[in-house]
Amino acid sequence: MMQTNTRAIALTGGIGSGKSTVAKMFADMGVPVLDLDVVGRDMLASPTVQSALLDTFGSGIQNEQGGIDRKLLATQAFCDAKQTARLNAILHPEIVAFEQQWLKQQHAPYAIIEASVVLESGGISRMDALIVVLADKTLRKKRVLTRGKQDEAMFKQIIERQCDDDMRRKYANYILHNDSSLESLQQQVIQLSEQLMKESL
Repeated sequence: MMQTNTRAIALTGGIGSGKSTVAKMFADMGVPVLDLDVVGRDMLASPTVQSALLDTFGSGIQNEQGGIDRKLLATQAFCDAKQTARLNAILHPEIVAFEQQWLKQQHAPYAIIEASVVLESGGISRMDALIVVLADKTLRKKRVLTRGKQDEAMFKQIIERQCDDDMRRKYANYILHNDSSLESLQQQVIQLSEQLMKESL
């Protein structure tokens, strides 16, 4: 648990579930939101992290400017569990340190920590509660392919390294269903925010 008056509420969901949409809805209501995936991406610019990644994965992950190419890194790091563990060993301590520092600076009753692998990484032990966004896998796949950032093979690879919805349900304190309209999702988020406000006072 954090030594802060702001409750740390983790927000997670499988790829294409609408987790980022939910995070934006909370942010639009004035709730502090930290996206750990973005923090992780930003960490790739740190010289210390770059050096550790090059030592671990080799120069094949560099772009033309000498920085880290995220796509090349993903190809290397997510090809098997051992490689993924190596990436996590480098990035997670840095991400956790940033998260804890950020939380200490918040003064709201609760803050949302958006993280796609909060359960897989053991990060749930640092949180006060967990919100899970659920959606049908076929619908999630359609959303991801429509976005055009990942193809079907990459979607399958990401699904395989993320835990399943049964595990998410097991650890969830709150569940949001994102199988219908954005209005329905927005209504669920508003109600949950009111509940979290009451519980955090």
